[in-house]
Amino acid sequence: MSTREKQLELITGLFCDLLRESNPNRLQVGLSDLFVQINPTTGEVSLFSDEDELLGSCTIFSWAKGNDSDYQAVVAEALPILREAVAILEQRGWWQHNLFERPFSVELVSQDFETIEELLFLDDDLVKVTTPLLQGLNEDLDKFLADLLGDLK
Repeated sequence: MSTREKQLELITGLFCDLLRESNPNRLQVGLSDLFVQINPTTGEVSLFSDEDELLGSCTIFSWAKGNDSDYQAVVAEALPILREAVAILEQRGWWQHNLFERPFSVELVSQDFETIEELLFLDDDLVKVTTPLLQGLNEDLDKFLADLLGDLK
């Protein structure tokens, strides 16, 4: 298993722990915002509720850079993994659980809880789609159009 796959598994597991029956700290009340925070010194990834309550954490040692000055480098390394984990759970319908109230968002935040990037936004009528969900779409559309137009010739 590659380092990327291990990181993805850890992050996905961290999100899944929010609802896991065996987790004594699992979500019990509705949540409208979920904040993801990375500590660049330790590599700890923490999930916070919309009331800034710690919901869970895990450590990804390859993201531990030893000091806060490398924060941007950690974010640049972590962001694709976080996006992919959130997208995988969205594809599985995991965010449809009734404890995730609408509108609902997942955001990567700084140590001061300032938004760095919105990873997911769900509303009853709107889903903000991230890049991993759209991967391969251009190729599929090009193939479809080629097949469609090929029949016209």
